Amino acid sequence: MATAPDALLIVTMQHRRAVLDKALTRAGWSLTVYDEVGAALLHVRERPYSAIFCDEYLRGASAGGFLAWSRRLNPDVPFYVIAMQGDEAALGVQGRPDRVMSFPPIAADLPRPAKASLWDGPPVALRDLPLEGTTALVPLGDLIEMLALTSASAVITLGEGRIGRVYLTDGQIEHAVYVEEATDVVGIRGLGRLLDLPETPFQVLPYRHPSRRTLHVSTAAALTEAARVIDEQRRDGRLLEAVITACPDALGVATGYLLNDAPTRTQGDGVAAFARGVALVEAVKATVSGVTHLCVEAESHAFAIVVYRDGQVLAAHAPRGRSLMLLSSLAKAVKTHTR
Repeated sequence: MATAPDALLIVTMQHRRAVLDKALTRAGWSLTVYDEVGAALLHVRERPYSAIFCDEYLRGASAGGFLAWSRRLNPDVPFYVIAMQGDEAALGVQGRPDRVMSFPPIAADLPRPAKASLWDGPPVALRDLPLEGTTALVPLGDLIEMLALTSASAVITLGEGRIGRVYLTDGQIEHAVYVEEATDVVGIRGLGRLLDLPETPFQVLPYRHPSRRTLHVSTAAALTEAARVIDEQRRDGRLLEAVITACPDALGVATGYLLNDAPTRTQGDGVAAFARGVALVEAVKATVSGVTHLCVEAESHAFAIVVYRDGQVLAAHAPRGRSLMLLSSLAKAVKTHTR
């Protein structure tokens, strides 16, 4: 025997929830209402609804991301978005919603339920179809959280893999890589670089094993740590720019840690600047301890390095004759941007 037509309503703002619940119930829908995006995603995965109504204003997620996952799970279920202006172009995600409705909803414009309910049909399995979009519409963090909440195994590629990749198995991130010209950045730092990218096209592809595993914490912990890394990376970027501005002749600048084999951020030939700067500090430490500012003139190049908080370093090299200018630029950048 058929049950009453059902629909899922996802809305995180209570004042909008009351209005939408009342209007859709009057239109004939039997509603299941969620104010937590994760719980709604898990419920959608279990079995289909006759329709899904999603508020554009969600906390901790995006309507575009929820739409993308709904289409992936069951592309035949109508999906309606409630937007303040009823502007579908503002969403712009792959697989557009069936309709965008204004808020407060107009009774005459609301879709009416069909007589049969999709609850009477069998559950729909996850379809392994590629999912495409852009991080401006579905932020990478939202995408990762949705994969985690649905315990999915997949590979997210950024810029067709030329910019970076994130590997998840059963919803857990196991590897992240940001592709850089000098050297790939992997693990938490790689994830941070990917999350901090400007608008970038992405694809969600069927899972394949990564070449290595660089992340061994929960997805939630990885995203939290990556947020901290983003702040650090932005500071490092300001350091590099400050040195290049103050000393345009610099051939390479790098930030990193004395105990690391590679820099965390570079500009120009920063890898060489980091390696030579760290070697210089190690050579001096054998005779003089506590040195934090150092520069030297070699046969064809000048090198300078500043050691600051917790063994972090800022190093640079330039043509011969620029050592004092380099050192001054490094010291000023550290003083200005690491307070």
